[in-house]
Amino acid sequence: MRLTTAPTPAEWARTLAVGTVPGTLHLPRVPRPCAHHGEGTVHDGAGEVFAQAAPARRGRAATPRTEAFAVQHLTDAWGGLLLLLEDGSPVHRRLLELGDDARWNGVPVVLDVLDVPPGQAALPRARLCVTGWVESILPADQRRVAQTAAAVRPLGALLDVGTTRSVWRLEVADVRVTTATGVHLLEDEEFTAAAPDPLYDDEDGIVAHLETHHRDALVGWVLDALPAGQAHEAREVAVVGADRYGLDVLVTVGGGTTTLRAAFAAPVRDGRDVARALCGLFGCPCRGTGSTHASA
Repeated sequence: MRLTTAPTPAEWARTLAVGTVPGTLHLPRVPRPCAHHGEGTVHDGAGEVFAQAAPARRGRAATPRTEAFAVQHLTDAWGGLLLLLEDGSPVHRRLLELGDDARWNGVPVVLDVLDVPPGQAALPRARLCVTGWVESILPADQRRVAQTAAAVRPLGALLDVGTTRSVWRLEVADVRVTTATGVHLLEDEEFTAAAPDPLYDDEDGIVAHLETHHRDALVGWVLDALPAGQAHEAREVAVVGADRYGLDVLVTVGGGTTTLRAAFAAPVRDGRDVARALCGLFGCPCRGTGSTHASA
């Protein structure tokens, strides 16, 4: 059986779907019919709405086919995607307007979520793109759905659902995630069965702890991991990622950079597991118990 040493595409998708980093919601910008001639574009579904725009006529700028809104997205306990919106906000008003359009059963949307790695030296590691339809949730069900979302990620804003905020459901047509290995189209079962990474919400804190309390051990591990010739040329070391399977370590060697993977002996489940994993990885003089934010 092949040992997993890095997050799978499905795990990346579920991690980004949880809502630790905000997403961008793309809504159709539908031309209104001309009052005198009845002209206008009629769209039959999400595929047509988000089709590639035709080239602009000479001398005219192309009109974007979509409007983009920053949005707080979440998942329920079963992996279903939700949107948490402030009532009366621009995106809320636009969804209400589009929801009244008889041409659609649900509003066709694209949710785009880009990974935000710790530190300034790292590049995004994954990008989630979900195409589907947003549907309203009955007022009587708002609090119940908010509670299922809070069980996954207990945001304080969920307490306002039913008064100044509302949750909407995103019915998924397809889920695509882009990683270093390419673009992956996920099956529904594959997406919902995967678990979000338990360290992603506190990744910045874990990396800061490593840099503060395990710096010498980290550098020692890098020097052992590099070939002898490169080890002599190593100048800078930075942790640019932490997940349940291990660490990504960016090393400046000579005039270039390389990323090393420091794999844990076994996947971790929480901060206590991280402390033990670091002891095994670096041979640090820590007890392997307690929070990773405690002084080592």
